[in-house]
Amino acid sequence: MPVEGNRPKIVVTIHGIRTTGVWQKQITPYLAKQGLIPYHIDYGYFLALAFLFPPLRQRQVEKVRKEMRRLVELTGASRISVIAHSFGTYLAMEALRADNGELKYDRVVLTGCILANDFSWTDILNPARAMVMAVRNERATKDWVVSAAAFASRRLYWITRLRAGDAGRTAFEQKHPALLDYQTEGGHSEVHNQLKFEQWARFIAYPLLPPDILDLIIIELDALRQEVARAFQGNATLIRINLFAPIAGALRIVPGATVNMNYAPELDLKISPDHGATGTAFKQNTVAFVIKGDRGWGGNLLPGKELDKLHPQLKWVLSFPIYSKLRETVIAVVSIDGLETLPAPLQADRNSDEFKGTVMLPYPFIRDRISPYLDIAFRGEKAPETTV
Repeated sequence: MPVEGNRPKIVVTIHGIRTTGVWQKQITPYLAKQGLIPYHIDYGYFLALAFLFPPLRQRQVEKVRKEMRRLVELTGASRISVIAHSFGTYLAMEALRADNGELKYDRVVLTGCILANDFSWTDILNPARAMVMAVRNERATKDWVVSAAAFASRRLYWITRLRAGDAGRTAFEQKHPALLDYQTEGGHSEVHNQLKFEQWARFIAYPLLPPDILDLIIIELDALRQEVARAFQGNATLIRINLFAPIAGALRIVPGATVNMNYAPELDLKISPDHGATGTAFKQNTVAFVIKGDRGWGGNLLPGKELDKLHPQLKWVLSFPIYSKLRETVIAVVSIDGLETLPAPLQADRNSDEFKGTVMLPYPFIRDRISPYLDIAFRGEKAPETTV
């Protein structure tokens, strides 16, 4: 099950006006399939005239904000994900802004979005504040409802005080690597179908990986282990590989994304950026290498609590950052390590061409055969089918 640390990953759905949100019930099994816990906000049948009246509109924003804050307090989740439609997109983002940083979202899906096209995502998606981790905006080419909201905002602002737009029909003006844009032919609720529901669930579950992508990544990681064993002149049974990604404020092993990893305490490792080889690789976007000598570990260390989780026979760790061109940042780390002995090529002078050439051998494999699958998973898409 996708978790935030040791807590379940929660998805809040918010419907629009003049509806009771039938799609919220329809999407539930798709969320559950990915191990997500749905929480449906139902504020009742809201009239269009009430939407145009500022006090009534603001009252709904406050009700939704309080309900989400209460949900966070009850569950202990530091972030929640959101799927919103129409007026629900306005409620979700206004509640976020009104909370001034206390309420944080993980991943957000907007459908029939009535946010203004010049909505400022820069601050919200800024890694320093990280009010939202990623957004997927689903647009429809014939969505007259969002056009009507934009008209009311533009022409009737002196009455409505409404800052709205037709981002559910035309794309947001701002571009950002974590702001994904999808266009569909059709009207206001066109995207409420099983194909989209599955994509949204996969998108929200990330960085936990759906079985189809996880299986392919494991195959590639095991192939990499064999390549490393040959290149390093080592015993493949003593070499292990793990995929780490940011999960709940720390670098953690992505569940299932391991090869030859049988020591249970290590599966609970929580590594901060810049700690150990894995944290250094993530923070500095560089290959990092640490070894354990007679006096213990050399180089940048993990905190003692995390060091205690390491396999007693672990001798070396070599970590590679995975840089995503799609997101323009490091998104994960592949850590290769070995038990019992340090392979001869890794004993060479670290400044020598021999050593540098050896440690860089796995990099093209990771870049070309593992990284693309993570970008596919990030978007919520399925891995392409292979042909024979």
